[in-house]
Amino acid sequence: MAVIFIAVVAILLATLVNKLTFNHDVSNARTVSNKVIADIQKRNGAAIRSLGSPSFQKSYSAASLTQGFKSVEIATLKTPTPVQQTVVDTPSGRSVYFIYEYTALKVPFYVRTSIRQESGHWYLTSIVGNINESDLLIN
Repeated sequence: MAVIFIAVVAILLATLVNKLTFNHDVSNARTVSNKVIADIQKRNGAAIRSLGSPSFQKSYSAASLTQGFKSVEIATLKTPTPVQQTVVDTPSGRSVYFIYEYTALKVPFYVRTSIRQESGHWYLTSIVGNINESDLLIN
């Protein structure tokens, strides 16, 4: 009877540790994503680029990011609301996708950030905006 009790307790503890680790991982990804969103409002391409993975940094200059954010400035004037979070685990690592809704205009504008864990660090790997939230969903 004691062996069964110990086995059940061990399984419950392992499950709890796994959930706490998962939540911690996701909270670190959320921190990076929230910094990206704050920097969009500041139109700070350099700060966003610094949060990017090496391949993201190769693809985008600070100036091109800043210019891109200026092109959606009117839509991103208000602080957005997070509306969705999707975690995808693959053999090569974990990615977390966050979708934020901006409501500065009559039509909502959505931004999706993709945050990926690489070498024990969370990096921005992509950022996409659209007026249609369903176009940003991860299947």
